[in-house]
Amino acid sequence: MKEYRPRLALRGITGHLTRTESGTMAWYSLAPRPWAMRADHEREALMSAVGLALAALPGRWLHWRVTWRPYPAAQWARAHDEWARPLPDQPDGVSWEEHLIAEQERALAVPKAVKEVYLGVEIRGGRSKLGSLGDQLVASRSATVGRLAGRWIEAELSALDEEVTRIDSLMATSALGGEPVTAGEMLHLLYRSCALGLPPEAVMPAAPNSSWATEDMAAVDGLARWTAEPYAPTLRVSGVASGERHDRHVLIASLGRMGELNVPAADLPWMTVVDNVAVPVEWSARMRVLPQEQAARSLRFVADRVDSQHRHYEIDHGVEAPPALARQIELASAVRDELDTDQTGLSARCEGWWRMAIPGRTEREALETFDQIRHLFHPQVAVERSEGQYALAREFIPGEPLATTAYRRRMSLRHLSMAVPTATEIIGDDHGPMMFSASTSGRPIPWDPWYDMDTQQVSGLTPVIGGLGSGKTFLMGTLAAQVVRSHSAYVTLLDPSGPLTQLTEMPELRGYARGLSLMDAPPGTLNPYSMIADPDRRDYEEGLRGDDEFLRDRDAAQAQRSNLVISVLTQLLPAAIRRESGVQQLLLGAVHRVGLGAEHDLGEVMDALRYTGSEGERLAESLGPILSPSGPARLLLGAPGYERWASDTDQLLVLSTKGLTLPREGVDEQDWGLDEQLSLPLMHLAAWLAYRRVCWRSAKMTSSDRWK
Repeated sequence: MKEYRPRLALRGITGHLTRTESGTMAWYSLAPRPWAMRADHEREALMSAVGLALAALPGRWLHWRVTWRPYPAAQWARAHDEWARPLPDQPDGVSWEEHLIAEQERALAVPKAVKEVYLGVEIRGGRSKLGSLGDQLVASRSATVGRLAGRWIEAELSALDEEVTRIDSLMATSALGGEPVTAGEMLHLLYRSCALGLPPEAVMPAAPNSSWATEDMAAVDGLARWTAEPYAPTLRVSGVASGERHDRHVLIASLGRMGELNVPAADLPWMTVVDNVAVPVEWSARMRVLPQEQAARSLRFVADRVDSQHRHYEIDHGVEAPPALARQIELASAVRDELDTDQTGLSARCEGWWRMAIPGRTEREALETFDQIRHLFHPQVAVERSEGQYALAREFIPGEPLATTAYRRRMSLRHLSMAVPTATEIIGDDHGPMMFSASTSGRPIPWDPWYDMDTQQVSGLTPVIGGLGSGKTFLMGTLAAQVVRSHSAYVTLLDPSGPLTQLTEMPELRGYARGLSLMDAPPGTLNPYSMIADPDRRDYEEGLRGDDEFLRDRDAAQAQRSNLVISVLTQLLPAAIRRESGVQQLLLGAVHRVGLGAEHDLGEVMDALRYTGSEGERLAESLGPILSPSGPARLLLGAPGYERWASDTDQLLVLSTKGLTLPREGVDEQDWGLDEQLSLPLMHLAAWLAYRRVCWRSAKMTSSDRWK
């Protein structure tokens, strides 16, 4: 029987601890942190807190791993299906089941969706190195020796409990928000590391146990075949993902010389710059925070060397030293002073190696992405590519040793804290319709429009802001179609240009959507008297208290109706007449003479004006041309018509204002034509009509059938 010995350095895993022949490392999943749309002082506080958390781990080797996970489409589909109350399927439309499948396929097509950051922390101590002896005992064919080896390893791990518990507590309570990796997360990390560059698995294998023996490493040891030709610019990775065979080229790049960065004021966190690249670029960083004595000793050595060079120029040879040498002396002096006087701990020094794995379907594609990344970092950071791609790629696998000390970076914790690898998008819900894609990762973002009202108990008002052609109309149309289809919601859209009316022709919404062009609507559709509904006495409790509440609300509705009617009439008057004193008083008297009930119309107000004297007659004559019943003004005249065309089945109503002649920019009101003067009151009342529909719908719903 051939003895199995993995090609990996890993020899076993217990919980979140990985064992190699040289030591033990604890792995943690770090909490994502929001970055976009945060104030600079909040970002600076986050960076300082991360730096202080790392300062608490001096002398330990740390292994940062940044990778990506597919969007959990199946989990979203189950939650969305449970949340939704979809409309009935239509014979020639897309069924609800087909819709869920298509949305999952769209989400899984994103090459990167969920960013994950892991941190391995070296566990130090006299008994932390479970060396090759333990592996030899475990591999022994003797059952007795195997049992003894197992007990010995358990005893060694138990001796580390106190140290591990301390590191666990430090990671959980710090700004890193680190939690010990679960069995599934450890499996995902090993899969992404051993199958570097291959498409991610949509469904990961089961992870029933958190302990891995040496023989269990075969599950990830043979995931992919890595091949590299001498001096080749990329590594070739071949393997199977999601049941299909794939070949990828992976280019390993290292961060080189780094200049001054201004994060967050001007620059992005430098480990998030590649998040804007279309392909899922992964990070592997090996680093350690240097003890203060070691850092000071290293700086003294550098300063002494610079001083010697300075003396060599000016004393030995009597020539002026180069300016660059003077700058180095000044810099070394400033760093030494910072170490001596800084009380925050962020001046501590660290050293490390930062590598990026850049995948591509072909070698050329990987090289093109590499050039793109170089330009993204330019000019503050140099991005280098070197030979030995195979050995560099092995660094991405937990437990593997550092391949080379080339491109070692030395920096302060303050500079390191500007990396913020955990910065990502934290937005969206887990069950709403898929509406957006994140700007950096392309992650699908579901949105529940009622979450703020139902869960947060705050206003659900959501402003949509953008310039001409930015996609506001498309966004609102998509949202309307989604919430009507998935949640049987009632939606009213005002469509100034007309394209949203096409939503009412969707087969999936047949019988539940209607478009209404205001230019073709029946007379009285925008009668201002009908825009505000009177309260219904049946909605109030019986007795004097109910009577008082009803009368108070009715008076408030009538006062609001009076203000609206007067406002519309004022807008219809020519600008010169509108500004005259006494006009508002005449309009108010005529409106109150007609009455404040919802059954009246503007024609009655015109008649009332004619009976108030010469001034009222003049106002009526001024309104006469614009309120011609043969034009768009017919929408304002005639009996209130809302209840005549409103329907319970119109869950999506699109009110198109296409055809209205809006006022010309830069033209004084006195020079507007009749159509231009009429357009503003009509647009105003169209908005009130949408509001009236919401109120009418709410009044018709009982407490038992109110939707969220």
